[in-house]
Amino acid sequence: MGFYLLSLSQLLSSILFLCHFQTTISSSNDSSPSHSCAHDQSLSLLQFKASFSINSSASGYCQHPKTESWKEGTDCCLWDGVTCELKTGVVTELNLACSLLYGTLHPNSTLFSLRHLRKLDLSDNHFMSSHISPQFGQFSNLTYLNLSLSVFAGQVPSEFSLLSKLVSLDLSENNNPSLEPISFDKLAQNLTQLRELRLSGVDMSLVAPDSLMNLSSSLSSLKLYSC
Repeated sequence: MGFYLLSLSQLLSSILFLCHFQTTISSSNDSSPSHSCAHDQSLSLLQFKASFSINSSASGYCQHPKTESWKEGTDCCLWDGVTCELKTGVVTELNLACSLLYGTLHPNSTLFSLRHLRKLDLSDNHFMSSHISPQFGQFSNLTYLNLSLSVFAGQVPSEFSLLSKLVSLDLSENNNPSLEPISFDKLAQNLTQLRELRLSGVDMSLVAPDSLMNLSSSLSSLKLYSC
């Protein structure tokens, strides 16, 4: 009987040891970083940051210089305005609204190398009448794009029609960009998932009014004032 009790005691001790060991391993895993920014993504963001200055007059409705938290050698997934996919470390959302960014957004900007973006908000900055780049059409995964209140100019490129997953598009309140009939027709034809479309302040003088009837049937919000 004593031998049986001793064996049972040893068995219970072994079970308790294993439970403690597994708990320790689990705690160790839980304490590991939940983010790991891909190096190329971090580099692209830092180069994008370096191409602009921070100007207190560049944002009017709110002011939050998010890129000031972007530091080399730190995890870009933890930077202000940046959201990553946890498994791969690629940037999927970039919210730089009201970030006091001042400068020209060039077509060769490293912003356009962030191909996995699903949401992009550059609203309320000052891009010095930069033309809206056709490179935006490379963001094939975008569901949300906001370029409002950021002093963009020039023609809205037909490449926007490639953003077939867009649910929300806001180009309003810029420096009188224009939307040509061919580009608008392509938008209407291909952006079939649009629910919000804001084009206030966009020059649409050449677009036939009945072309609006070709917009997505899922559209629930359309703003066209001062067009």
